[in-house]
Amino acid sequence: MAVPDTNTFSLQDVTNELGLGSGDSLIDCFNDATSSEFDPNYKGDGDRLSNFRNYGGLWVGKFILINTITPGNSTSWSNQNTTLLPLYYGHDVRVVWKYTSGSSYTGDLQIGGNVTLGGTTFDLDTYSGTAWQTTRVDTADYDTATFYDILTGSSSMRWNKRANTAPPSGGTGLSPPPYPGGDSTFYYAETSSPGYPSKRFWLRSPQVSISNGNAQINWWRGNYGATMGSYSIYLEIMT
Repeated sequence: MAVPDTNTFSLQDVTNELGLGSGDSLIDCFNDATSSEFDPNYKGDGDRLSNFRNYGGLWVGKFILINTITPGNSTSWSNQNTTLLPLYYGHDVRVVWKYTSGSSYTGDLQIGGNVTLGGTTFDLDTYSGTAWQTTRVDTADYDTATFYDILTGSSSMRWNKRANTAPPSGGTGLSPPPYPGGDSTFYYAETSSPGYPSKRFWLRSPQVSISNGNAQINWWRGNYGATMGSYSIYLEIMT
């Protein structure tokens, strides 16, 4: 549940968070801790109890893996739903997809339907607010990625916006809508050369709010193709 974000927490709070025993020392805690879980506002030199303030908690800029999926090959759209933990209530976030392509061009991943992220539902047919954004080159890490507004098209090595018909490459991609009466617009990763093998495609949403009762990541997935890769979903903490 994270070490309290106060200046009154105890060593017991830290050992509880780390799963250590009551007899373990501060040195034991530093030895068992994960560097990325220290709040950079308090991390310091790693030599005092106060460095553990908000350890395992949230702060602006923290980037958190939610799950990683290898979907395989399917001829049907499928609904995907993740419920976020109460830890995220009261925060604004970006939801981020990282798709890693498979061994060939038949691996276009699609995001379709109405996409609900926390308290915001994006109707991809009509949405005209702050743009979703994509990378355009293979980039290993989010913090070094350059993002551009997503555009209608079929350019390789990026997420594209498309409507009404499947992606143009043969043997991959599904026609919309993902469900009866659903949106005909979707976003997809175009994996034609040089978009394979094992190339990284990043997609991020506009900022959305997470709260009790509005904590879902809900979308429709298209994963038709013999060489589908895998994807991960992350949260970037904005407030």
